Amino acid sequence: MNSPMQLHIPAHAPRAGGSLWRATGRVFLRLFGCRVTGAFPEDPKVLAIAAPHTSNWDWLIGVFALMATGLRLTYIAKHSAFVGPVGWLMRATGGVPVDRSQASSTVDEIVQQFEQNDSLYYVIAPEGTRKHVERWKTGFLRVAYQAGVAVVMVSFDYPTRTIRVGEKAPLTGDIDKDLQAVQDYYRQFRGRNSA
Repeated sequence: MNSPMQLHIPAHAPRAGGSLWRATGRVFLRLFGCRVTGAFPEDPKVLAIAAPHTSNWDWLIGVFALMATGLRLTYIAKHSAFVGPVGWLMRATGGVPVDRSQASSTVDEIVQQFEQNDSLYYVIAPEGTRKHVERWKTGFLRVAYQAGVAVVMVSFDYPTRTIRVGEKAPLTGDIDKDLQAVQDYYRQFRGRNSA
């Protein structure tokens, strides 16, 4: 297998961990037979969305991919997951606990973080669940509109074992139109438990 990392990362991107951290991530990506491809844009602030999200394996493979890149990405997860060793790993890799019953305040908090940082990469699973849903949650679009940041579409494609950092979502400001365009883009990818 070629290198598990075929990803362009801008020089100014926020970084985390050292060479051992990155090497560990790459070893585990190889063990899973996965690779990371594509390119992050030159924007200093990026809201990445990761889909399809159909399995807890997505998080584990995503964490190893994150370690392998050496990027400092912030992501949210349900607060009940932040316990024991898993909770430690989640915090160490940029995880932030969130109470999903307070969705509106979550959008405001993420927007505020973008406003307070010169460089920030944030990732969200837009489906909001591992179950199949016809219409995704729109919080990521509200964050992008309010914070004025690009939405970068990151895909998990299990048949090819590829995590792909794709293009920016073509946002128009029309929430229904933008959501439909993003969901249409993701139809080409298959999650671990896709129907």
